[in-house]
Amino acid sequence: MKTLLKSFTLTALTVCVLLAGTAQVKSDISVGVDPAKTWYGYMNVYDLGGSYLWGSPWALGDLPAVFSSTSISLSPNVSTYNPADPYWVNPDGSGNKRMEANVYVEELSLGGNTLSFSGYTLSYTLAPGYYAQAFIKEFGPGWSWIGWDFQPLVAGSTFNVTRAIGAGNIAQYGFMLVGPNANPATVSTLGSASVALVPEPGSASLLGFGLLLSLGLLRQRK
Repeated sequence: MKTLLKSFTLTALTVCVLLAGTAQVKSDISVGVDPAKTWYGYMNVYDLGGSYLWGSPWALGDLPAVFSSTSISLSPNVSTYNPADPYWVNPDGSGNKRMEANVYVEELSLGGNTLSFSGYTLSYTLAPGYYAQAFIKEFGPGWSWIGWDFQPLVAGSTFNVTRAIGAGNIAQYGFMLVGPNANPATVSTLGSASVALVPEPGSASLLGFGLLLSLGLLRQRK
């Protein structure tokens, strides 16, 4: 009886350890700049002093965020530029609004996990007054704002943004470019930011895979 009880106890402990290991592996989810994902566009508009005015979903090409076979490129907004409309353009021809162009993937089922978003910045030539960064945003039920983490893009460098997403919350990850709307005739002088497209790293979510990792038989890709 003692032998049976000891065997049962050891088995139960082993199962607990394995389940704990599984939960730990499941809690860390890595994503990349995956072209197979659905990417959305959203523009937040501010006055030049930084006061928020409004925001709405936008087509990617109007942000603009342009996908090629190997990269995604972000540049200053020109779709709003209308010199006949003082809402958008100052009398001197400069842009009259501060644009926050967001291109992102939205995940509704990552609550309770730690999300890591990583990639590689191919080029970054944005002029002063503009900046671009990678981000993870978190929203609660009813799209209530929770918070975010971000990292500036740097040419020739990797980025990695990590955030623990609360249970039941919504995660968005992607990029934003911020700066005044620009004249299409001169926008080429203001530069752009380009990030490599790569399939996202696999998430170690299976027990067997987690056991192989723990045994050192597989190495997680960085």
